[in-house]
Amino acid sequence: MNMREKIELYKPFNEQEERDKELILEYMAENPNIFLRESRLAHMTASAWIVNKERTKVLMVYHNI
Repeated sequence: MNMREKIELYKPFNEQEERDKELILEYMAENPNIFLRESRLAHMTASAWIVNKERTKVLMVYHNI
């Protein structure tokens, strides 16, 4: 399953998420480079916390913008 299919299956929590979902899908259809920073209007990014099992340490990665 590709990213677009995953977004299409997402069930929005509220009206704002529904609008955001529609905008994202529209933008993805019009911009094949949505995952690249070269996309002039916007691009997709993601964030995550990576912690050890005891939650006493965290992995930090610098994102050079």
